[in-house]
Amino acid sequence: MGELIEVGSPDLASAALVPMLIALVAVVLYGLFSADTKNDDDDSSPGGGLMQPVS
Repeated sequence: MGELIEVGSPDLASAALVPMLIALVAVVLYGLFSADTKNDDDDSSPGGGLMQPVS
């Protein structure tokens, strides 16, 4: 009646694993070595921020 069509193949899954791991390592390294020292969650400096107390 009908033909079974396989969408994914095991070869394709193993080939996609390598770029996925490279991207994961790149995101982790960017997160570890990014020099963003701005902290918007404390009240140590005047000005607007996300965690300002309600007066």
